[in-house]
Amino acid sequence: MILKKRRTFLKLSALGLSSCLLTSTGLVASSTIDTLALAQQDLYGDFKDAPKFDELNARAYLSLILTHTRVSESAIRYIKNGARWLDEEAMLLYKKVYISLSFKERQKTLKSISKEEWGEEWIYEMLSFVYEALLGDTIYGINKNESGWKWLHHASGLPRPKKVLL
Repeated sequence: MILKKRRTFLKLSALGLSSCLLTSTGLVASSTIDTLALAQQDLYGDFKDAPKFDELNARAYLSLILTHTRVSESAIRYIKNGARWLDEEAMLLYKKVYISLSFKERQKTLKSISKEEWGEEWIYEMLSFVYEALLGDTIYGINKNESGWKWLHHASGLPRPKKVLL
């Protein structure tokens, strides 16, 4: 019983607490979800006719993925480790965590990790979640106003989900 409570506590703590990294300018706090969401936004880009990144609500979708009961612990760990690895690469290149970089520096950091097998795979996973948010049902708090569906002229299948199952 104690072990189960401890695991629950650790899981909740990992989601709720910020990680702190020491940089040359002092202590910078950044949460894993902030790093992941910014990386997703940087990967998505800004296409002329596509829905804006904010309309996707990919951050909320990623939060759902990171807390979903059907997502394995190893998959969650891999996603979160990617944020840590991204920060490590940013520190190597610029002596700052990823969210403290300029857009240009973040793009160079992403390009740098894409040359590594783990980086290429992690970027693929992050883009998969972005596109799931773009194309998913609005019941999950994503694809606001069905903007992704409208952009692609997609008609949803019926019946649509009535509630989110966790």
